[in-house]
Amino acid sequence: MTATYLYAITHELTDSDIGDLRGVGGTAVRVLHGDRMSCLVSTVDLTEFGEDALRNNLEDLAWLERTAREHDDVVRAGAALTATVPLRLATICLDDESARQRLNEFGEAARHALAKIDGHDEWGVKLFADRAASDPDPAEPVVVSGTAYLRQRRASMLLRERSAGRMLRVAEEIFECLAVLATDARRHRPHDRRLTGDDRPMVLNAAFLVDRKRLATFRSAVDVLVGTDCDVSVDVTGPWPAYSFVPEPALQQDAET
Repeated sequence: MTATYLYAITHELTDSDIGDLRGVGGTAVRVLHGDRMSCLVSTVDLTEFGEDALRNNLEDLAWLERTAREHDDVVRAGAALTATVPLRLATICLDDESARQRLNEFGEAARHALAKIDGHDEWGVKLFADRAASDPDPAEPVVVSGTAYLRQRRASMLLRERSAGRMLRVAEEIFECLAVLATDARRHRPHDRRLTGDDRPMVLNAAFLVDRKRLATFRSAVDVLVGTDCDVSVDVTGPWPAYSFVPEPALQQDAET
């Protein structure tokens, strides 16, 4: 048995627009037409994407990584052609007819989302605090008195707290300045050092929906804002499909299988 896998909602496209695009598991991607919009879909096997099988597969990190990458490849291909609203990984309907019904149920929410992101890309901005500024650790003199030692330790802790607080204030100011130049902005939880593999703590993990016509201004502002504070450095990534700006929960629903 098979089901229909949904990748993304787009402005109206045709099968010729996407050519021989392949999706999860190498399945052929095709265009499903709705009311003044389209959806990129493919046919998948329920032995892999049925409810029980999917529950098990989502706990398999190798399967999850491969499927997420293949899903993203289709979303990116759509975004290269027209405004594209990504759908959640493993959004599945029983067949094309139920997928078309789902698409039409998205209705005005989907059309509003498409209008909002048309001509825009998502850009990620991550700020890192330099180690010396975020985690000052001055050499401690040898002390004899227990009271003096405790006072010294308390002073060191206060220094760290003040430094961390300043880094957060800098990150907030930079976020607010960049948000003015973007159509929309989102804060995400900063990644742990174990995940980034970077010794420096991340003090801002943000996404910005940027009009392509204003991209040069946005990138210049990043350079200027970060350049004014030698204690932070920046990692800018993009352009990405607008994953961070999909309206929840209107366009994110569970599978039907």
